[in-house]
Amino acid sequence: MGNYAESTLVRGLNFLAEKQASIANNLANVDTTSFKRRTAMALDTGDRFQTLLDSQMSGVDYREQADMGRGTLRETGNKLDVAIDGPQWLRVKNETGAQFYTRNGQLSISNDGLLTTRDGLQVMSSDGSPIALNGEGGVASDLSFSPNGTVSDQGTGQVFGTMALVTLKDPQALVPMGKSLYTDPKNQLGEQAVTGLQQGFLEGSNVDSLQELVAMITVERSFSATQKALTGTHRLQENLISNMLR
Repeated sequence: MGNYAESTLVRGLNFLAEKQASIANNLANVDTTSFKRRTAMALDTGDRFQTLLDSQMSGVDYREQADMGRGTLRETGNKLDVAIDGPQWLRVKNETGAQFYTRNGQLSISNDGLLTTRDGLQVMSSDGSPIALNGEGGVASDLSFSPNGTVSDQGTGQVFGTMALVTLKDPQALVPMGKSLYTDPKNQLGEQAVTGLQQGFLEGSNVDSLQELVAMITVERSFSATQKALTGTHRLQENLISNMLR
């Protein structure tokens, strides 16, 4: 009984430590564009137990899960800023061809006239090709982004392509890689969206700093209570051993 109690309590302490780390990471990214808060989740372990006693008792495993809820949209007035008002994602790729998903709509124009992110990743079109912004008068500067992701020159009306603005069936499968980029191990095709893009806006982080601070206090109190329970279990074992030796 004592060993099971200790094992369960130590698991609880590990979970609380992971949850505290998630909260700290959320608070550190409260001002990061399009950041999605992370939460530690407790999961049923099923029948993965190593002893007969454990197989008769409930237990939990832990993992981190992203909250994919939309952050607050803020107006920037910059024509190269776009925000996504919905569950969609932009598909981008780096210079080696590796594909990523992002909701960070801080866009730029590369030296060779391609539509890119601020970090230089190419924004892909709905047909999988880069979006070249070269028009008759050179690289277009007065760009217009329609709600479905179509990119055009506001002055001439020339259309350069439609951004890969896609909805994924399982967004929880995405793995964060930093800099608001995600990879998709499941290689989902995604469905091209017909609306959702807003020009001149950016999506902020969906972290509520007050909510995270309250959660941090709750975790600290739970950690302290679990430590006390673990200490009590040790004392119980000592008393049992002492009584048996009398």
